[in-house]
Amino acid sequence: MSIASSFSSLPIRELIANPFKAACQSQVLLADEFLNYVDMLAFENDGSTRILDFKLDQTVKDGTTGEVTVMPITVRAPILGLVPIPSLLIDNVTVDFTMSVTTSDTQTNTSSREASLAVSGSWWGASVAFKGSVKSSEERTRSTDQTATYTINVTATQQPPAEGMSKLMDIIASCITPIEGGAQTASV
Repeated sequence: MSIASSFSSLPIRELIANPFKAACQSQVLLADEFLNYVDMLAFENDGSTRILDFKLDQTVKDGTTGEVTVMPITVRAPILGLVPIPSLLIDNVTVDFTMSVTTSDTQTNTSSREASLAVSGSWWGASVAFKGSVKSSEERTRSTDQTATYTINVTATQQPPAEGMSKLMDIIASCITPIEGGAQTASV
């Protein structure tokens, strides 16, 4: 078999396309898991949104008197905006295909030779026999191999945190610093 026919008989299209197809199918599975997780995290059994309720104390500094008072604030935040959602995506698929083909040939030559000689006779009443044999054998084997390497690299990354969580952290951080204005008119 020639080296060219070795390359032509390989299913190159499938060897290169199948990892990409598997990555696409994996992305579909990741998206399905994402939707299941969001449904479990964000919604109650009745379809209403899961909310995290908590109270904070906001310090308010009166702009005219300088008096500092505490104003209670109630925060209602949807849980979906607070929790990083494991929304993995495959953002890089690299298929490295390296192939090295050498001829694969096994050849064995065997040759064998054998000779024998037998002489017998009788002399002066005595029987004499001579027998001899020679045997020779030779074997030669030649062999080469065929190799291929196929490597797939897939990288998955976590998406950045949700914007809702950043906004909530800003609200919580703003409660540390007193706001200016009258206690009756303060708003966040």
